[in-house]
Amino acid sequence: MGGIKEYWNSNSRRSKVFSVATVTLLLLAPIVWFGLGHVIAMQALTSPHGCGIWETNTPTNWTSNDDWESFEPWPDSDERISMRKNFDVVPWQFEDYENVSFESRDGINLAAWYSEVNESAPVVILVHGGYLNGKCKPEVILTASYLAAGGINTLMIDLRNNGDSEIVSDYMYLGQKEYLDVLGAYDWLIDEKSYSSSSIGLIGISTGALTASLAFGDSEIQALWLDSAIIDFPMLVENELERLGYPKMLASPAITMGERIIGINPNEVPPVTAASKAGDRPMYLTHGEDDGRISPQHSQKFYDEAISSDANVTLWMIDGSGHVDAVWEHQIEYQERLVSFFSGALENKII
Repeated sequence: MGGIKEYWNSNSRRSKVFSVATVTLLLLAPIVWFGLGHVIAMQALTSPHGCGIWETNTPTNWTSNDDWESFEPWPDSDERISMRKNFDVVPWQFEDYENVSFESRDGINLAAWYSEVNESAPVVILVHGGYLNGKCKPEVILTASYLAAGGINTLMIDLRNNGDSEIVSDYMYLGQKEYLDVLGAYDWLIDEKSYSSSSIGLIGISTGALTASLAFGDSEIQALWLDSAIIDFPMLVENELERLGYPKMLASPAITMGERIIGINPNEVPPVTAASKAGDRPMYLTHGEDDGRISPQHSQKFYDEAISSDANVTLWMIDGSGHVDAVWEHQIEYQERLVSFFSGALENKII
């Protein structure tokens, strides 16, 4: 009897230990789940202020000669860095520009550079990407210089929390608030420079495509160009998790925690909806097929949505090209396509 009693007591103790362990795991699982989601969301949404190593760049005196240490160790990173460091920027310096300022539609003070190469020419607003970024980033100035050389005026802006614009948060809102900055630039061009909406175009680079797409969909801006576009936040999270070796199932808590961090749904108004709002207004997408940072699936999704809405859209997928590489490695073709697109899409300014 003693052996049987000892056996049952032993089983009972093991059962209690197992029960406690099970309950503990059940209690900790949501904490771990959403804790990981919080870490991922913070990495995706934190917006360092300023423009980092490029803060001394201006349109008339800019360089791309740096180690580009922010580049992650891709297999082709040396080649991608080299094409930037060794790019001859001398022919692409502006002759002059204006420092200007205005308010976003929700009252944020914004800084910008305005360049007028022809008083009767149309104008294009340029929207930079994220993470220590701004109008001083070399690819922004180079793209604007391509336009200027083609006789098109430009307005390079700093979104809130970036460059020289007002700092109101430590986070970016994935276009859900920043699009009001672009609309503020649009209003300034109409009110202060007497452009009409038919003479105003828009460029969004990388993360800036989220902002540019939303602004385009909520205005009468006449034409949209997106380079290496981020279009879909849930897809972006999944891409990032896959790139970093984490399971895609962590996308759900990351999106949930992202909403809590910034106080709004990061995909409240999906930027891809701009594709169905375009009507006859021309849109142009360019994306490297080998983009390891932002999957070309983003541009393809936007293009497919535009096609299904009978929109006027062009997609230039570039074989062997990486993230925002085409503007550097295909400068002649890139400039020709860029200038041709906006020259054909925009009307001259009425003097």
